[in-house]
Amino acid sequence: MTSEHRFVVGIDLGTTNSAVSFVDLTASDGGRPVIRKFPVHQLTGPGEFAALPVLPSFLYIPGEYDIADQDRAAPWTIDQRSRDDQNFAGAFARDHGAKVPARLVSSAKSWLCNKQVDTRARILPWGAGEEVVKVSPVHASAAFLKHVRKAWNVAMGDAEEDYLERQAVIVTIPASFDEVARDLTLEAARLAGLPDVILLEEPLAAFYSWLIRHETDWPDHVAPGQLILVCDVGGGTTDFTLISLRDVDGSPRFERIAVGDHLILGGDNMDFAIARSVARRLGKSPAAMGRDAWKTLCHQCRQAKEKILDGITDSGRITLMGSGSSLIAGTLTARVDRREIEAIVLDQFFPLSGTCSDTETPDGNASWGLPYEADTAVTGHLVRFLDRHRADVSAAVGKPVPCPDLILFNGGALKSRVVQNRVREAVGRWFSSDSKATVLHNREMDLAVSLGAAYYGMVKSGIGVRVGSGSPRSFYIGVAAGNDQGQDGKKKAVCLVERGLEEGSAIALPDRAFKVLANQPVSIDLFSSSFRSGDRSGDLVDVDDTLTALPALNTVIQFGDKGVRSEIAVGLEATYTEAGTLEVWCRSRATSHRWQLRFQLRGAETPDAVAETDVFEAGRIDAARQVVLSAFSPDGDPSRLPRLISDIAEAIHCPRDRWPLGLLRDLADTLLDDMAARTLSPVAESRWMNLLGFCLRPGMGEGFDPHRVKRLWKIYKKGPVHANAPQVRAEWWIMWRRVAAGLTPGQQRQFFQDLYPALVVKKGSRVSRQEFTEIWMATASMERLHVNDKITLGRQLIRQFKAKKPQPQLLWALARIGARDLLYGSIDRVAPPAEVGGWVETILGRTWKNPKPVAEMLSQLCRKTGDPLRDIPVTISGQAAGWMDAAGDFPDQVARITRQSARKQKERNTIFGESLPAGLVMEDR
Repeated sequence: MTSEHRFVVGIDLGTTNSAVSFVDLTASDGGRPVIRKFPVHQLTGPGEFAALPVLPSFLYIPGEYDIADQDRAAPWTIDQRSRDDQNFAGAFARDHGAKVPARLVSSAKSWLCNKQVDTRARILPWGAGEEVVKVSPVHASAAFLKHVRKAWNVAMGDAEEDYLERQAVIVTIPASFDEVARDLTLEAARLAGLPDVILLEEPLAAFYSWLIRHETDWPDHVAPGQLILVCDVGGGTTDFTLISLRDVDGSPRFERIAVGDHLILGGDNMDFAIARSVARRLGKSPAAMGRDAWKTLCHQCRQAKEKILDGITDSGRITLMGSGSSLIAGTLTARVDRREIEAIVLDQFFPLSGTCSDTETPDGNASWGLPYEADTAVTGHLVRFLDRHRADVSAAVGKPVPCPDLILFNGGALKSRVVQNRVREAVGRWFSSDSKATVLHNREMDLAVSLGAAYYGMVKSGIGVRVGSGSPRSFYIGVAAGNDQGQDGKKKAVCLVERGLEEGSAIALPDRAFKVLANQPVSIDLFSSSFRSGDRSGDLVDVDDTLTALPALNTVIQFGDKGVRSEIAVGLEATYTEAGTLEVWCRSRATSHRWQLRFQLRGAETPDAVAETDVFEAGRIDAARQVVLSAFSPDGDPSRLPRLISDIAEAIHCPRDRWPLGLLRDLADTLLDDMAARTLSPVAESRWMNLLGFCLRPGMGEGFDPHRVKRLWKIYKKGPVHANAPQVRAEWWIMWRRVAAGLTPGQQRQFFQDLYPALVVKKGSRVSRQEFTEIWMATASMERLHVNDKITLGRQLIRQFKAKKPQPQLLWALARIGARDLLYGSIDRVAPPAEVGGWVETILGRTWKNPKPVAEMLSQLCRKTGDPLRDIPVTISGQAAGWMDAAGDFPDQVARITRQSARKQKERNTIFGESLPAGLVMEDR
């Protein structure tokens, strides 16, 4: 690392601010390199370019006549052909964007880990109109890193060897980032021209920043056996990390022992709460104000909060401008002071009891697209985190009570001494401690993470004090020897990660040769051990009770264009990353091909796989397969085909509604391997599709499902073999409805384009009413369709509601098309609330003989999500709730409209159209 680079650069890619620090390894002060801060040049006003300590993580997307080109000129080359290059980041982006919030991208980091959206889709600024050329969360993050790279390179002048892309770059991430968010951060770095960065967790970087000032005197502050808590609450996330000082082989060693869950909770939420309080005084609500006015109010409240909590002032003035002809008359003002700010922050976010005192639905904490943590009590999350790691603390430092001795506070939300004292008091009270934890002083919270990242780079070169974040367990990958067993009859595994192996270590197994199966589903077993010692990387060991099975990696290794199943000789290379993951590469021994397998190692030792209601013995599964194979055999009895489901249930002594996910997918694989069965007869084809759709529903949820759906899609264009048989055609659409969640956006779009002509009722149409209904239900299940397609579908479907009693299936279809909370689709694919509100008004204006399916449909069209950009106008949803109260007894449906709540399994089944597999848990996101 250090022999190839002159600089080590630490980048804190923050939610609110990004910061940069660096070490020149060729320069020294008193015999060692010195960590320095890198002020980032940026636009600070129209035509003003200056260096600031941080780069605010805001991206502005200028309009055609918004800002003159010369007023946003940068001292580096801008690609005029790239629309994204016209955008700019930093202080002026933040300040000007507060006035034009529809063009301002903020909290991009939080969007990276938003499972409700396609993070590579151009969806930001969230809710902006079609006139704004949006960016994806990945591209927004890349824009900040690209700005840093260009600012650095300009500072380096003509010395290209010192350009940022040629240095050792460490980018920080929340410790709780999942695998997807980590990968997206690396992707953003590559897009920014930084192809080879190291990821380091922010709480660990913050602790390293403390070590910078205490390399020589840290024994005066920390004693062996003490527990250190790093409490990091930034603009968008909350992170907890526990570190201990242990005696290892006669010398002290810092070791990380626990990391908290991911919480999208931070300064942004505090700004919302303050803005809500101000809005109430002004007689406003977030939904009534509209997105732009609300974001402007939040921006002003953030500025006031920061100045007050930083001690710059004791009060702040909030001004909410009017619009149009009432620009002056409509202007509202309010004042916030220290008492109000501290009361909101302490009571709602740092309560001593750990429970937020504000029990009403926090409209001011509305999601605006982000899945913010519903429970805003940071202290509550903290004490639960500490409680959850009692055993880890006891094993590491021998403390029966996981109460920290020392706390290092980090993040802008924890700058206030008042807030810090509240956290200390809450923790002490929870664990009945007589004394508060000692605070490890953090002088520069805005820069601590970047400084610590740079220091970590020094540590990697052998300079400074290292925090041992090595693996507390050894990890093993399962291998097959002969018939899945060795000569002694025992299964084998190869040690990949030795106990104590430092994160960031490369692993090579040059003496081990392996083979992998390509173009077919494979399951790669992973094991761990917390007490085996002496095993080294590459050792072959027996799989016995000294190893604990972890969730297996289910994957398909793709090789070649034709997808022929084959066996490939490979070697294994691996890295135990800084972020606590195991990356394994299979390298072909005959070609240049490489395949990456990534395991998540951090977390509990017990598997966290999809729950199964029953686990069947292999013989029962084989019996089920034999029933299927026999039914579709050319020599089989055709009269048994209609009884296929009941024959399987009888063979395995289990009714079909209790078939576990494992059995369902085994049967799906059996059917996909026997596609020729469709050609036997119309009855055989309809039974094949009916059973396959049932076993593969909903098309996602199990590791191999993408591979299965890919195989099934190959027959889509060909259509059913016996296309003239009405039942075959009906089962064809039912099958695609059931597996729709497994189709890509492109496949769903093709389905819509192919089927739309059949969705219009025409005189003399040859499509039966049953098939017409099934086509509608299949198309409505395509949640990944673009909103314009959904608008077209919804308008067309409402035209079908001419009778007072339309088919319940068509009402169900409209509920899926206009749903506020999708079952699996990205929230940027939700039909616009204004459009769907019009549908609701049309529905309410008609008379219905059977109100039950109408009430169910309205509960999905008007469901309260907490996101003002998805929720139907309150006036319309209120009318729908009133209609339900008058039409009958529909308490569950009314509740969905009037208050935000999680879906129950029964409701998920209703949305899907039938029961989901017993072993599949589709969590609310």
